[in-house]
Amino acid sequence: MDTKFELFDDDKSDVNAPPSYHAVSMSSISADSVQCEPSQVAFSKAQTKQIRTTVLSLIRGMVIAPDFILSSVGPTLDACATALPAAEFTDILQESNIEGHTPLYWAIVNKRPEVLSAFHKFLTAYKNDTFHDVRLACMVTNDHTLFTKLSLTSARLHKMESTLNLSLGCADEIQVYEGDTENRFTVKMQITMFQTRIRAVQKLRMEFIAQGRIWGLLFHVGDDTRWEASIYLSKHSLPARPKALLTVEAQNEQHQVLKKEFRLKEGCLLAASE
Repeated sequence: MDTKFELFDDDKSDVNAPPSYHAVSMSSISADSVQCEPSQVAFSKAQTKQIRTTVLSLIRGMVIAPDFILSSVGPTLDACATALPAAEFTDILQESNIEGHTPLYWAIVNKRPEVLSAFHKFLTAYKNDTFHDVRLACMVTNDHTLFTKLSLTSARLHKMESTLNLSLGCADEIQVYEGDTENRFTVKMQITMFQTRIRAVQKLRMEFIAQGRIWGLLFHVGDDTRWEASIYLSKHSLPARPKALLTVEAQNEQHQVLKKEFRLKEGCLLAASE
């Protein structure tokens, strides 16, 4: 099923994108300043704490320091991963230990894709808090492409929906096109096996980033057993007053094109859901 979603905001005063986030200045930390010794087998609690502190400092430098050395990222991470138990090292990468956010968040916000890629070599799955922190980073940078690449849709948090998508090998495509006028954009979606999935789990979530917000289109089965659609904003997104047109085209040209308009009542705003 192909869908086209066009949206613009009526209320100009409530649609400003989230404020830009700038790199936090700090002195550069050289990987050469600390030696992680993989040959040591056991450490005292004090030694382990010092090693953990050193590893965090090095990681902080990779995502925050303005003059970090890109070529040192791989060797430094390898050395630090060797110096700590694997679980503890991955915990450091997923803890909100740098200005209230994870290292992954700062790698995204400060536009360091090579560092982000290096971090992912040591991760098999996101923790729940990390998942939301990475989603937030993509939102404040308005990066739908990375949001899609990292598979950050909230459908992953719903077991039945996530399991079905994996078992069917669903590869939905969502493309966002910013409009020529302020607060207007178009989203084109190709949703695979729509009928099968909506019958099986009753709900389908399609999410995308546009205008500095995470928008969602929820398809669900109504009381009359027909599917319906609604718009929502994800957590941390600023309120908006959307006026949108949903156009649905089936792959079989014999079916008619369906259209649905979304418009809030005067004075109402669409607020983010938790």
